[in-house]
Amino acid sequence: MTTWLSPGGTLAAVAVGALVAVGLGWAGIALLGAFFLSSTLLTPGGGRRRAVQVVANGGVAAAAAVLAPGHPAWTAAFAGALAAAAADTWSTEIGARSRRPPRLIMTGDPVAAGTSGGVTWLGTAAGAAGATFIAAAAALLSLARPRGAALVAIGGFGGCLADSILGATLQARYRCPACGATAETPRPCCGRLPDLSGGLRWMTNDTVNLLATVVGACVAVLPALAGVATLPLP
Repeated sequence: MTTWLSPGGTLAAVAVGALVAVGLGWAGIALLGAFFLSSTLLTPGGGRRRAVQVVANGGVAAAAAVLAPGHPAWTAAFAGALAAAAADTWSTEIGARSRRPPRLIMTGDPVAAGTSGGVTWLGTAAGAAGATFIAAAAALLSLARPRGAALVAIGGFGGCLADSILGATLQARYRCPACGATAETPRPCCGRLPDLSGGLRWMTNDTVNLLATVVGACVAVLPALAGVATLPLP
């Protein structure tokens, strides 16, 4: 576990787990565990996630879980947020193994592996699989009826696509004025800080991940609130 989470990440994970337990009990904890274990096992070395990463991936789900006892639609939001987080992680980790170079989702131009907004067919399929996995688990745990589970899967995949679109357009990008190296974070390079070359300075990878889970939650819950689909079981 120490290789999976930093000390701060451990505290954040305990807090997220406690909120989920309060709102949705053991079924919610089981779904959270399914997301965490599957995503961690796909990440080389476990990833050693920091507190901000835990909150970015699980904060929206935790908030929805707390609200779930008041209205069953929030259970759909909880599952949709986790489905989006799983889809993004599965897409990133499995897509990195693609033999074909990624292409920028907005233009189709080839980009270097690891570039924000870069997608591959393998990664896209993995994202759909991750969202479906969480949706199926939600159904097995009686957190969603079949139609609600389908919305969870769609929401999760939608969140994954939103992550790529935000990464390609609004996420901060930096460039070293000396050597031209690019990065997603303003780490010193060639003895100086790089310049912001694109995107919004506050739109970090963690912010993008958080917004992707918001998209997943909304896609999963809004049709249910509108009466389009059967609400998940409380």
